[in-house]
Amino acid sequence: MSNQRQLFGTDGIRGVAGEFPLSRESTYIIGRALGHDLIRTNRGARVVIGQDTRESSRWIADRVCQGLAAHGVQVESAGVITTPGVAYLARSRKVSAGIVISASHNPWTDNGIKIFSGDGYKLPDARELAIEREIFAFLNSSGDTGAADASGPASLPGDAGLRRAYIEWLGHNVSGDLSRLKVLVDCANGAATAEAPELFHACGIHATFLHAKPDGKNINEGCGALHPENVAKSIKEMEGQFDLGITFDGDADRALFSDAQGRIVNGDAILLLTARDMQSRGTLPGDMLVATTMSNMGL
Repeated sequence: MSNQRQLFGTDGIRGVAGEFPLSRESTYIIGRALGHDLIRTNRGARVVIGQDTRESSRWIADRVCQGLAAHGVQVESAGVITTPGVAYLARSRKVSAGIVISASHNPWTDNGIKIFSGDGYKLPDARELAIEREIFAFLNSSGDTGAADASGPASLPGDAGLRRAYIEWLGHNVSGDLSRLKVLVDCANGAATAEAPELFHACGIHATFLHAKPDGKNINEGCGALHPENVAKSIKEMEGQFDLGITFDGDADRALFSDAQGRIVNGDAILLLTARDMQSRGTLPGDMLVATTMSNMGL
């Protein structure tokens, strides 16, 4: 058997919804394989799951939940929530794993399954490889692998208390008076629509939201983090009305910004501003910033 991962990429398992590896049969098998992996080390394994607003996210989440339930794994669903929200809940609720159903900035026809360890971080490559082997073993075995009549908890609407806990934690970590800040926010018709309005209100920010009416098929469609120029252009045209522009991607694990003049602020500049702020408050460990090889060495 190959020692190289065939299903897991850098952001979990991705593909076209309805086709392998994201068919109704294979998503159930993925849930079973993960469940079997988890109960080997913890017979009382618990998992938290969340999803974005794609049309397919609901049934994929349901099928994964059914596969997990087949091994007795308890599943808590947060419903529509951001990817960082699931990572936070996995750690704070001390569960065995966190699962996100999303394909990030990709079109609505795509989807994906991303798995976090109980510490809120991405699974190690070796663990993903072990789960892959479980998946292929189930797929190659005889018998009822698809379990069309499998039962399990419904993933939507999910527990509003889980989403609220994440929003409250985010708000608690915001300091200073932001009541004078006027912000234009692009939610990409994605997961940010479930959290951003409540969070910005709680922080006292005057926010106007764009692309915040998901219909299952309009996620990332001409909006979101792939199109930060939209918010930048609007701010420039409405000169003086906004101090800041924020653009999320479909699962809101990425944010791009524009300034009050409608100029896009790139990722390297955001890293620099964040690092300087943290250093000034004594919260930057070792006064060190770690970036990828794609970052400008001018940092």
